[in-house]
Amino acid sequence: MQHRGLRVTGHTGQTGEILGGRLMVERGSMDNLGEHNGLSVAATKVLERPGRLSHGAKVKRGQLTAVQQGRYGTGPAPYGYRRGPDENKPLVIEDREAEVVRMIFREYLNTRSTGKVVNYLHSKGVYTRKGNRWSRQAIAIILSNRTYRGRVSYGEVETEGLHEPIIEPALFYKANALKERKRRHRKGDEDTD
Repeated sequence: MQHRGLRVTGHTGQTGEILGGRLMVERGSMDNLGEHNGLSVAATKVLERPGRLSHGAKVKRGQLTAVQQGRYGTGPAPYGYRRGPDENKPLVIEDREAEVVRMIFREYLNTRSTGKVVNYLHSKGVYTRKGNRWSRQAIAIILSNRTYRGRVSYGEVETEGLHEPIIEPALFYKANALKERKRRHRKGDEDTD
């Protein structure tokens, strides 16, 4: 089986390794017949084919392996970073953009509003990498992107990244706790309607 040595995390947080044709985990397993118990859908799809893997499964396996090694996956670098020159430093901080990311977190905690952050950035003449206006959705994505606190993730797998964080974990958690409180408050208002 081509998966030997691949480490996978299940939806309950357990980690396992392919041994022979069976994924061994603390609580959950998958054999080479495609039967699984306690694995995430992503892990199941990567492992469900015995023998030859489909292109999609190979891509998923590659992304999963990259994350487990602390490397940022495929696609463009997040705002505030650029792709590094080699695999040992897959993301490098882009100073000007990183300062904007820090500004976004600070302003969100000060104003408690993604809309006010957008207005603040535009009032300072700060635009996206492509020169476009910021949107509330773009701000929300930045606020929730764990890459900024030095983590990399793919599906349910998250590890410490090889790159430097732009945001201190405490600031990241503070901003996300505020977002969650606001979300719960809005949901509570909808429930009373």
